[in-house]
Amino acid sequence: MKLYEFEGKQIFSQAGIPVPSGAAVRTPEAAVETARKIGFPVVVKSQVLRGGRGKAGGIKFVADERELVRAFADLQSLKLSGELVEIILIEEKLDVAREFYLGITLDPRESLPLLMVSAQGGMDIEQVARDYPQRLFKTHLDPLAAYRLHQALDLLLKTGLQGRQLVQAAKILHNLVRCYFEHNALTAEINPLVIDASGNVVAADSKIEIDDSALFKIKAVQGFERKTDISDPLEAEAKSLGISYVGMDKGNIGLIAGGAGLGMASMDMIWAHGGAPANFLDLGGDATMEKTANALRVVLKTSGVKGVFINLFGGINNCEQMARGVVRVINELQPTQAIVVKMRGHSQDEGWAILESENIPIIKFGTTEEAVILLLEQMNKKRVTDHGYIS
Repeated sequence: MKLYEFEGKQIFSQAGIPVPSGAAVRTPEAAVETARKIGFPVVVKSQVLRGGRGKAGGIKFVADERELVRAFADLQSLKLSGELVEIILIEEKLDVAREFYLGITLDPRESLPLLMVSAQGGMDIEQVARDYPQRLFKTHLDPLAAYRLHQALDLLLKTGLQGRQLVQAAKILHNLVRCYFEHNALTAEINPLVIDASGNVVAADSKIEIDDSALFKIKAVQGFERKTDISDPLEAEAKSLGISYVGMDKGNIGLIAGGAGLGMASMDMIWAHGGAPANFLDLGGDATMEKTANALRVVLKTSGVKGVFINLFGGINNCEQMARGVVRVINELQPTQAIVVKMRGHSQDEGWAILESENIPIIKFGTTEEAVILLLEQMNKKRVTDHGYIS
């Protein structure tokens, strides 16, 4: 479950992490009332569950009530990453002196939480890693060992923080780690962590995603409302089709797997060879021709997908029927993405023949690793142009 910024800040505040004064509202009247309590100028922030809202005009700074009403109307007319803006956070405008990044996410290669800090806040962490690798400091967290304040101090010293701000930031980082584990989070991020002109350290933003399987025991999220329990339109579409699909940010390889374990192993192999999974999709044990076709349609719609890895095992499922579903979509959509299929099991010979008739690359007796390498080779043969893909 991804949390809105204001929901994440509620959790941060309860965990002892300072956040700006503000409130989430749904009407311009409530926005004006909140701004009057805070005092102008204020920040007007659209609340959506996907990233990139700042670049899309989803955050505005206003100096008075007239500007606030106009900005509120502008934001409520926006649709960001397919999501209509209904909730808006009105918040005090911080006088920013410096920005930092603090974040924890799950490292799939090590199967451990990865803690990252940087003196280059306010940017996507991927961009920081690419453009300022010397300013990004990482360490893995041991879920069985308590994270100590001195460890936070040692890590943040590398960013150049000193004195009172170092101590404040270390306490925030210590509380962020505790918050991550207590809420069974997949991601917990503060970007940016701001030092204001008075020397105070404040979490200017929040990004939290909680493991869905743990939601029943996390009291802090019980009151969080959702129009639907799925924020991603593709996840909603997949659910309506009876498909288990989870989108992932900034991936380039779509995945269709015949089983959750096979899917996880496929994701690990994609990461190991330099790719990035764009989604997780498990066909389950009732993979008909139609369900396979629907799964491929959903994956091909996934943002950023340059290649699709279809890793199937025909135990309960029938390889012939799954192959027919794949071919149906390829003939229907003529996708530009590279596609590789690894398929074994019940009716495999018939399935292979169907795929070969359409010149779809197949790994028959090889490994998942061989299939991933083949897909990456196929992707490298294509080059993006303004007019699509060319060989």
